[in-house]
Amino acid sequence: MKGVVFNVVEEVVTELHGGDAWDDVLVAAGLDGAYTALGNYDDDELLAIVDAAATATGITVEELWRTVGRLALPKLVDRLPESMKQTGDAKSFLLSVNDFIHPQVRALYPEARPPVFEFTERGDELLVVYRSTRRLDALAEGLMVGCGDLFGEVVDVEAVPDCGRPDDEATFSIRVGRGAP
Repeated sequence: MKGVVFNVVEEVVTELHGGDAWDDVLVAAGLDGAYTALGNYDDDELLAIVDAAATATGITVEELWRTVGRLALPKLVDRLPESMKQTGDAKSFLLSVNDFIHPQVRALYPEARPPVFEFTERGDELLVVYRSTRRLDALAEGLMVGCGDLFGEVVDVEAVPDCGRPDDEATFSIRVGRGAP
């Protein structure tokens, strides 16, 4: 996992619970916490951090991933070139992830392995298939909700029950509405 993800998780934990909380989480996870944005780190380190943070805050790991995703999206977007932020609305931004956002992420971080999204529009519903060997479904869900926050829209995300999908895949139904989240 790219260090920039660790950096954003640190920012979210610190923002919500203070600087000491991050240090406490690292101690509980048995890690030193020296993560550079361009570095590559074992996925298990991030999972240990999130597990420790969930235990410390008393919420489930899935809810913590959703919260991190939601609050991290604007922080991640701030790290992208200005031209990538000009999509105008949450739906357009989401639809640009594979063709515009992730290629730029790979250009900035050549060893990054971002997930792949498949989109199907059905009226006012956007069906999103998320593919990643990491299976951070709750993080993906939080990022999609955070996309709405970024554009001042409400993004309702609902997981679609597993119907024999491959192990590296999750499906979400999304509806985007106007108004403050």
